[in-house]
Amino acid sequence: MFKIAIVSAAGGVGRSTLTASLAILLAQREIAVLALDFDPQNLLSTLFGSGEASLGGLLPDFLTKKEFGKSALVNSNGVACLPFGRANETSLVTFEQHLRAEPEWLSKCIAQIDYPSEAFLLIDTSRLPSLYARQAIVAADLVLAVLAPDARSLALLPAVEATLSRCAPGSQLIYVVNGLDSTRTLQNDLLARFRSTLQMRLSPYPVHRDEAIPRAVANRTNLQSLSPDSLVAHDLNGLLNWLLAGPASSLDGKV
Repeated sequence: MFKIAIVSAAGGVGRSTLTASLAILLAQREIAVLALDFDPQNLLSTLFGSGEASLGGLLPDFLTKKEFGKSALVNSNGVACLPFGRANETSLVTFEQHLRAEPEWLSKCIAQIDYPSEAFLLIDTSRLPSLYARQAIVAADLVLAVLAPDARSLALLPAVEATLSRCAPGSQLIYVVNGLDSTRTLQNDLLARFRSTLQMRLSPYPVHRDEAIPRAVANRTNLQSLSPDSLVAHDLNGLLNWLLAGPASSLDGKV
């Protein structure tokens, strides 16, 4: 199984939406995929058509000692999603204490999942430098860092690099700009700065801002069905093709 941790140093950059979109595209290409919600907000399953956040998931399974991955849900697109699950403050404290004591907990749990070697695991996390993001980075073969086309994401680049060097110095880190409005000069200028700074580590396919995405979420459908000819659908397919042809093909999965 090839594991991709999808991270960011800033909130509100569309990390979860990007995770869901890539998972659906993989499933449509008949590639087995599991989307793992490693964020206490527990919202990833709602992007796959669930009417509300799941009560069950990896945290309740941890607390009840249920086998990891057994609470995964499969939607109509064939995407398996393992929710984080409903959490209260006490259970979160207990869980986070365990994560601090065992930095490779997630990696060890993923190793128990019975998925084909050619499958993909996409791990959505809370923003850096959370415990959850650090565990995901340790578990991943590839780290995909999501950037907004704004000065905040540019300023936080060193924080992303520093976290990776501490948690998993041997992992590959690549970037993608998400939510680009190409009609705005400032955002185009920032995209040029990202390209100059990151060079080959930046995806050549920025994902443009498009109302097709929130419409798809509101209608509980996938973007490819709702708006297959949209600019953002083109961007996402380009990003996935780039990942499959390059970063995701150059590493051997650890599982």
